[in-house]
Amino acid sequence: MHNIKKSIRKNIALAAVMLMAVFTLAACGKKDDGGSFGFNNGSVLLTPGEKFSADDEGMPETLQYMEAASCYFEGLDKVFTYDGYEITTYPKTDGDYIQDVNVSSETIKTDKGVGVGSTLEDIEAAYGKDYTVSGKMYEYYQDDTKYIYFFILNDVVQYYGYGMDVK
Repeated sequence: MHNIKKSIRKNIALAAVMLMAVFTLAACGKKDDGGSFGFNNGSVLLTPGEKFSADDEGMPETLQYMEAASCYFEGLDKVFTYDGYEITTYPKTDGDYIQDVNVSSETIKTDKGVGVGSTLEDIEAAYGKDYTVSGKMYEYYQDDTKYIYFFILNDVVQYYGYGMDVK
């Protein structure tokens, strides 16, 4: 009887450890955060309008970097390329700020399960029909300046992202 109870306790403990491992691994996937507007790279919530540095804790190694004279501000607009996404920044006197996070990977989905390869019907089921269309870009505004967008070509999302109007 004692051995049976001991065996049951071991099995329960093992099941608990396995369940925790499943939840931990599920949390590691790249997915945007439903609680806040922006893209969660797994370590950092990247939100348009927020200050950004490629050296911030939680940022992976930059794969490519480009800069150009800013159209609207004094200084340089910068583009940082990472695995599956890019961050475009605009300059302010105290540093660089996120203007756009563009996601091109099929493996990175929004918190509502939409991403590259999704259809307009998938987007509408997840986000509704209250969007603005500009060419092939479908934009869902969160407020007066921030929005999530989906670029659709041949009825399929080619890329999506989180942007901010800056002028």
